[in-house]
Amino acid sequence: MQFKESTSPKIAWRSMFWLPAAACALALTLTPAVSHSASLESDVPTLIDSDTLEYDDARQVSVFSGNVVLTRGNLSLRSERLELRQNEAGEQFAVATAGSGKQVFVRQTSEDHVEVVEGHADRAEYDSSSNVLEFIGHAVVSRLACGELIDQVRGERIRYNQETEVYRAEGGARSGGPNQRVRTVIGARQSSDETITQCDNSSGGGS
Repeated sequence: MQFKESTSPKIAWRSMFWLPAAACALALTLTPAVSHSASLESDVPTLIDSDTLEYDDARQVSVFSGNVVLTRGNLSLRSERLELRQNEAGEQFAVATAGSGKQVFVRQTSEDHVEVVEGHADRAEYDSSSNVLEFIGHAVVSRLACGELIDQVRGERIRYNQETEVYRAEGGARSGGPNQRVRTVIGARQSSDETITQCDNSSGGGS
């Protein structure tokens, strides 16, 4: 099952495309050399808090452990462990895993602070060689406005390919939806538009 940005206003998944910004934020923390990558030219600082940090210069691997909190602009990520690495070709890889009974949490707010995309999963991975960001295990990706749900996808895996701009959600034993299947909620157009407009006005985004 694939989700691709549609010209139809009934399917408003455009906000989900903010999520790949998490990949850039994760990649920024790999090494000083990585920060010079052409795809990472933003001067927005990345802050990572954790109980411990292990950095292996020879292997180009950084491992943050214990209540990891990554913040970069309007993006935040929480996990128990975050491993970042880069290979000799300059390709970047990130793996965030959750502690027992918890999930990895990613939150991205739009520039106008009206719409929010949140992702939950047992594990999150990014691979720059394939431009794929993936949520794995009881995965849930939601779009909200003023705390109200607009759209949502649940599955065992939710994958977004930055190059093709295609979403793919899969069911399975660790699906975030019922009966081990993919569950999609697409808000009614009028109701969703009203919620976003009201949220925009209350936040001052329309001024």
